[in-house]
Amino acid sequence: MKKLLVIIGCLFLGFTIFELTSSLAVFETKVDADNDLKVARWHIFVNDYDLGVNNKFYVDNITYTNNEGVSDGKFAPGVTGEFILEIDPKDTEVAIFYEFSIRMLEDYPQIKLVSVEGLDGTILTKNGDIYSNIITLDDIKDGKTNKIKVTFIWEDNEENNESDSALGLDGTGVIEFPISIKFTQYME
Repeated sequence: MKKLLVIIGCLFLGFTIFELTSSLAVFETKVDADNDLKVARWHIFVNDYDLGVNNKFYVDNITYTNNEGVSDGKFAPGVTGEFILEIDPKDTEVAIFYEFSIRMLEDYPQIKLVSVEGLDGTILTKNGDIYSNIITLDDIKDGKTNKIKVTFIWEDNEENNESDSALGLDGTGVIEFPISIKFTQYME
C-alpha cells in the first residue's frame, strides 16, 4: 500500500512539475517583429504662437475702454481692458481637451478679472479659476478655432495708490498676466 501511495505521489508531483513548466513557457515567449505604427501629429498654436516650439505666448492686442484722461493704448487705474485668446489646433490629428487659468491676482491685486467668455460658439466650463473645453477631431478637420475673450479692470481704489504708483514707475511699461494652459488628448 505504501508503495502504491509513493507511486501515485510521484505521478502527481510529475504532473504538477509538467504543468508549471508549460505555463511558465507561455510567459517567457518573446515576439520580435517590425511594425509601422503611425503617430498622430500634435501641434497647437495660441495667438499664432507655436506651442510646439516653446511654452510662452504673448497677448499683444489689448483693447482699452473707460480710458478718459489716459493716453490711447495705455493702462491705468479705472481703465478696462480686454484681449482675445485664440486656440488653433490647425496641425493636430487628435481631439484635444484644454484647461487654463489666468493668475492676475497673484501679481497685481488691484487688477480684477471681470469675465472670461467663449466667442463664436466656444463653450467654456468653469471650475474655480480653471476654464476648460474640448476641441473635437471634426472641429479640427473643419479648421475651427476656439476664441476666448478675457476682460479685466484696474480698480481705481484709494487704498491701492502706493502699489498703483509702483506699477506706473516700474519702468518696463509692461504688465504680464501669467496664463497657464494645459493640453491633453481627448478620447471621444
